[in-house]
Amino acid sequence: MRNGMGTAVVLLLAMSAGGVQAQEHPLRQLKPGQTVRVKTVGGSRFVTRLGAGTGDSSFALADTPFEVARLDSLWVRGRAVGTGALVGGAAAGVLSFGFYAWICTMVAEGNGCDAWDTVTGLALATGAGGALIGAGVGALIPKWRLRYARDRDLSVSPILAPGRVGIALRF
Repeated sequence: MRNGMGTAVVLLLAMSAGGVQAQEHPLRQLKPGQTVRVKTVGGSRFVTRLGAGTGDSSFALADTPFEVARLDSLWVRGRAVGTGALVGGAAAGVLSFGFYAWICTMVAEGNGCDAWDTVTGLALATGAGGALIGAGVGALIPKWRLRYARDRDLSVSPILAPGRVGIALRF
């Protein structure tokens, strides 16, 4: 037990030491020309295209410099290909398994179905086809992905007043 615990501690220390790396700012990973949705600290929102990078404290939106300090959140428009494939594959797989199981029991005429491997194989093949169709449909649907959000300062304090007890949140 002691050797196992010592090994676990050494592994945890090695993983935590190896996991500390300087991460690149999320805005540096974006490419010029991507469509972005920006929310500023003042609360205004707009959609524009990302321009060429300018420096550490600013970036370009549609070739106009924009200060990172004014940024509250930044969303990048993508496509829902993965979600469409997941939904299409799951729906087609489940429905086709039920259909092929029903066909198998009808053919066996009450004796039980002996071809469950065939039923499962056909359902998996139909599910793969459904995933392809779902991915195609998902490619037509825009999806916004959060790439940057300002850290929020959150404070929680109790409220103790005569006849009242509560919690106050301030951010």
